[in-house]
Formats: sequence, C-alpha cells, structure tokens
Amino acid sequence: MVNLFILCEKNTQQANPFAKALLGRVNRNSDGFYEGTWRGNNVIIGYLGGHLYEQFQPGDYSSSWSAREAKPQDLVKAQPLIPNEWKIKEKKGKVGKQTIHELLMKVKKWGNQAQEIYLATDPDREGTLLGQEVLRELGLMDKVTKRVYVNDMAESQIRKSFEQAQEIENDYLLYQAGLERQRVDWLGGIASFALIKSENMLKGRKQKGTGSIGRVKSGVAIFIHQVNERIDNWDENAPENNKYGIVMKTSDGLILKSERQAPREAQAESWVKKHEQTTLAMVETKDSLRQVNAPMFFQLSDIQAWAKQNKIQKNIMPFLNNLALKGYITYPRTAINVISKSFRDENLVPNAENVKGLLKLNIELPNKTTFDKPWINNTKVKNAGHTANVYGDNVPTEAALQGLEPEEQQLYRIISLRTLGPMMPKGVDKVRQYLSQIDDMPFKASCSAIDKKGWRAITELIKSQKRESGETVFLDGGLKEITFEVERIKRHPPVRITRANLPKLMEKYGLGTPATQENIIKEMIEYKQIKFNGKYFEVTEVGKMLVFNQPLYTFESTKELGKMLLDIQGLGESDQPIPSGTAVNLLASEIKKWKEELLPKLPENMSFFDAYEQKEKVSMSTPKGKEIKFNQEFFGHKFSKEECEQLLAGKEITFKGNNGKPVVGSLKRQKYKGKSFWGFMPNWDKEKYGKARGI
Repeated sequence: MVNLFILCEKNTQQANPFAKALLGRVNRNSDGFYEGTWRGNNVIIGYLGGHLYEQFQPGDYSSSWSAREAKPQDLVKAQPLIPNEWKIKEKKGKVGKQTIHELLMKVKKWGNQAQEIYLATDPDREGTLLGQEVLRELGLMDKVTKRVYVNDMAESQIRKSFEQAQEIENDYLLYQAGLERQRVDWLGGIASFALIKSENMLKGRKQKGTGSIGRVKSGVAIFIHQVNERIDNWDENAPENNKYGIVMKTSDGLILKSERQAPREAQAESWVKKHEQTTLAMVETKDSLRQVNAPMFFQLSDIQAWAKQNKIQKNIMPFLNNLALKGYITYPRTAINVISKSFRDENLVPNAENVKGLLKLNIELPNKTTFDKPWINNTKVKNAGHTANVYGDNVPTEAALQGLEPEEQQLYRIISLRTLGPMMPKGVDKVRQYLSQIDDMPFKASCSAIDKKGWRAITELIKSQKRESGETVFLDGGLKEITFEVERIKRHPPVRITRANLPKLMEKYGLGTPATQENIIKEMIEYKQIKFNGKYFEVTEVGKMLVFNQPLYTFESTKELGKMLLDIQGLGESDQPIPSGTAVNLLASEIKKWKEELLPKLPENMSFFDAYEQKEKVSMSTPKGKEIKFNQEFFGHKFSKEECEQLLAGKEITFKGNNGKPVVGSLKRQKYKGKSFWGFMPNWDKEKYGKARGI
C-alpha cells in the first residue's frame, strides 16, 4: 500500500535529492519513480518535466479561429478570441526516454494508489500551475492534502520543508495567478497573431517573427528601443539635463557644496555675485560612526549579472545545477514566492570555518545566525523561504573544488564569499560632517575613513578601497576664509543595455523570471527581433514592429499587468486579492480597440501564408521507382541532390538549421488537417529531446 505520493517538478534536480533527504537512499521502482519509507509511511516520489500540458491553439477551438483556414478579415473580426471554456491538452514529445503520455500515466497510476498526495513542484506561480494542471487533468486533485515549498536543495532544508508542509488551500491564489498569466499571454500572443501579422503585412513585412507578439518580448524590445533613443538623442546642454550648484572652498582645502541647486546657470551666478564680498564663514563639524552593511546574499539574477561582468560567456545555469546537486550551494530558482522577513540557517555558521579554510581566507569568524531583511521584496509573503544562493552544507575538499570546471570554481568562490560577508561583523566608518550657512543657503561636506573593517576584510567584496582612519586627515571646523564658484551638475544619460545588465533590468521591471530570461533573450535574437552589435543591444527592423505596430504592450502596461498578477495572487498593493479574470478582461478590451482601428485598413485579397506555401518542391523517384514530391527546404536548409537521394532511400541525414544547431531526420509520410503528404520529419529522440534525458 502507498501511503503518500509526492509529486515534484523535475527528476535529477528535485525527485532524486528529495529521495536522498527523505528516504535516506535512492531506490527506483519499475516506473523510474523513487520509493522508500518516511515517517513510517510508504512513499513514492514522482516527477514531471516542466509543463506537460499546453493551451489549445485557436484553431483547436474552432476552424474559424485558425490562421491557416480563416480569412484574415474574418479572423480579425473575431477578436478578441476568448473561449467559452479554457482548455489545455497533453503535449507531444518526451521527457527523457519516455513519452509525455507514458509519464502522465505513471503519475496517474501512483496517484490513484496513494492515500494522499503532496505537491512539491517549484514554490512559485509556474511551479504551482504546472503541478496543479496535471493533478486536475488526471482527476487526482481531491487527494492532494499538502503543498511543500522547497526553496533550498540542502538535505537539511528539504527535510525541514516537508516537515513544515502547508495546507494545499494556501496554493489557491497562486494557482489562479498562474492561470491568469497563462491566459493573458495566450490572448495577447498566440490569439492576437492575426492583428500583429496584418499590421506588419500592411507595412510590407512578411518574414519570420512578424507574427510573433508577446507581453515579455514586446516589453524587452520597447525598453531597449527607448533607452537607445534617449541616448542617441541626448542633449547634454538641454536645461532638463543640467542644474547649477554653488561650491564653497576654504583656504585650508575644504570643499562644501550647496544643498540646493538652481535650474539655470544665471541664477547661480547671480547668487555668487551677490555674495562676492563674503570672505569668511563659520564651519561646524559633527562626528559620528556609520555602520556599513555587507552586500546582500546573491539571488539568481545577481549571479547572472556577476557572471556577465566577469566575462563568463557560457550559460551558468548548468554550472549552478551541478553545484547544487553536489550540495555545494543552495539553489532556489525562483524570485516570486520565496521571500522571508528574516533568513535563519543553522547550517551556515558551523560550515563557515571549513569554507574559510577552503578559500584560504584570513578573516574574523562569523558571529551571526539570523539575517534580518534586506532580502524582503514583498512583506505579504507568508510561510516562505529565502531567495538566496549560499554555500551548501556539503563543503567540497580542495581536490574536489579543483576538479570542477573553472566557471564552477569561480561561482562557488563568489557565492561563498557573499555568504560569509553578511555573517561577519558590520563595517564601521568614522564620519565627519562639515556644515555652514550663508544667508538661507546651507552648505555641507563630509569625510570618512574605516574604523573597523568587519566584513570588508574580504577584499573581493569591496568595489573600491577606502583609507584607514589613521591615514585620513580630518580638518577642524571654525572660522575660515572662503571663495565661491558655480558648479555645473550634469545629468547622465541612461546606460546602454548589454548582455551583462539586461537580465537584471528585466527582473527589475517584471519582464520574465530569472529562470526564463536567458531563453527569452536567445529567442529574440534568433527571431532577429534584437541584435547585439558587440557593445550593446539594438532593436532590429523586425523588433521595431513590436515597438510600433502593436498597442497592447507598452512598457508601462507590461509593468501594470505584472502588478495585476500580484494583486490576483494577494501579494500586490491592493488590500484584498482582486478577482481572477481581471487582467484577461482588461487585455480583451484593448484588443477590441485595436481590431476596430485595423479592420478598415485590410484589403480583401490579403492572405497570411501565400509566401510560405509556395516553397520549391522537388519531384524525384525512390530506388523502387515511386515518384515523390516534397519541399526541398527545411528549417532554412536547402537539401542538396545527394541529401535528396539519401532521403528517398529512407536514410537519415544531418544538417545545421538556421539556428546553427544540428537537425537529424528522414523523409516521412505525414498528415495534416486530413491531407496526406511527404515531408522531412526531424527525429526528435535524437535531436530535440536528447538533452532532456537528464530532467
């Protein structure tokens, strides 16, 4: 008898370490799920592999919604495409060597046998959605009693998370917000194909990517375009980019600056002229000690930004996964629902001495176990863990560390240093403030020096060196000879968007999540919507269509939608959660306005796919003499005569697609919408899903 079935999101990243932490060993049954005993219960730990269901395509609801069957005018008239009942369907493909259908049947089998089910997918909106959609579609939701929020893959933290499992009802709002996100993106993306495609075709644009629209991609394109426009048109002499202050210089070397500035240079010069006879001023001093906090623990987006700044060109996610699976670091992957008011981990301090020795640091031992704030980014989150990446409870030996990839060694070192910093005493600076006043104009200056290094003994965490207090001369106050001059204070233009800062900026403005941002950027480059010119990102002509040819997603509306999803989740600014459907209805009203503006412009003879359906077909005979016609091009590659002969002989061929990756496949008889035809078919087992076997 199975007492408990635990469903998590991934195999090697979750199910395997969960089994080690809870069951004490890794023992897999005939279905590949993990089995053992926990707290006297017979337990099966199963896994998914990301989203195993997908939204219906518009054409699945009705042929009148199909972009290939309906006329553009009719499809635009039907907007917004809101189904009477939203539906999802099982995805095609594989997770490892098994098909998605086979995996789902295993989940259903063990879920039906279990007395109760714990949901232990990622503790964020998407993890909740993909877990609950499987359980609901398989009719298992009534058996789910607990939600487990595992934020940290250290074994001790896994056990703690399961011991503190929450009631499944706590997940309701998170699930509703996930559904809303999914439906908003479908409605404004896939379902709005006809609108954006029509807009672009009216402007003579038909190539790949011109029918692609999405909340996040549009936001990224608009953001990059706006930043580049501001910089390219920056006028450093424009009044709004300048203000003018007054500098007071003393005969013994002090430089005090006015606390107020004037918008025009003439105003500041007038003040100086008025006070040119003032040659003496009293300068007061105030001494104090200032505490200096260590840098915060790393979050995923911080690590990604750090890696780019330190010239790590490779995708760091596999490195982080490997370090986490070995227990060398903790690796929470989410940033939405895993924030706490304070972070306490009793495993950090006992391991600090070993980590310190491994990294060959000469520092004062940590003296803290509780770290208040500054990791809060939403005080409404309850029963959550932390978002920090810190060193794990398995400290590697020096030989094991040296055996890692160079990038993994770099990542382990900086994550460990950023863990030790907040545990150490705070830094303390001596500060002297200088204050003076001429008529109604206050002036001030300050000078500081290190009194106690504290965490700054870890020099790699310091951006710039500061002098020790014994090396700094603090001038005295008193009556001093003075002169005035006008200081022009220039406003700086925004920084260009680069590979290093784009993920962090996307997180700041709610564009994607740390786990999806790299793929979004990669896909936009492949679709030729943005390009990197060697120094910074630019929006291409195709990308500008997202900027100018669609009214659904402005930069501001994208941020507003993100806030609305938080409000549905109960974590936004509203006092009470807002009803699900609010964001969908708002977007639908905008789509309706767009439709009404677009319809009068559409010509009767417009067709979306003529340019794509007239591909060159080759007619050749098989070795047995049968004549076959098939498209001679696939994924940007035109088959050579030799390749065509191999295909006709029933052999597999390999070539590079237009994304530079190898494609393996053969000629197959296929069927679409009741029509049979011959065409090239990739071998997904070898090409697309080969890398997924470790999920």
